[in-house]
Amino acid sequence: MAWLKLAPAWAWWVLALLIVGAGQQLRVSGAQVDAATAVASLAGYKTEVSDRDRRANLAALQESKRRIAAFDKEQKHADEQLEAARADAAGAGSALERLQQRLAAAEQRSRAAGNTITAQLSQAAEADSRVRAELLGRLGALAKLYAGAADESRIAGQTCERSFDSLGGG
Repeated sequence: MAWLKLAPAWAWWVLALLIVGAGQQLRVSGAQVDAATAVASLAGYKTEVSDRDRRANLAALQESKRRIAAFDKEQKHADEQLEAARADAAGAGSALERLQQRLAAAEQRSRAAGNTITAQLSQAAEADSRVRAELLGRLGALAKLYAGAADESRIAGQTCERSFDSLGGG
């Protein structure tokens, strides 16, 4: 203990302060290294999350484009089918008109046949054939209406099913 008295007391205090200061400096350096490591780790995590989000957004955009293209394709197909169904309905309507014209021509020939008995029979047959022609016309118009509605409903339903399937629903 005598060697402690060789140096003045203030020198021991300075030495203690230097040792404490050096220890604190080591702690600060370690904390700075830890902070730099944490900042680098956070930057890496942010980059990873950003890349993952970018890839997810790109995949969602591509899926949306695929779905829109599939829906547009099905809609075009449905429009083509509806156009064909309407053309078929128009063809059926013109066939009905031709049938009505033939019936009218047959009535005309029957009237033009000539004798009184034929004329009397012709008048009775004419009333009967007018009723048949009118009934045939009404039936044709209703058949055209119902066929058109059925075709449109069928095409719409099939288009809906194909669209759902193409979008990944089934």
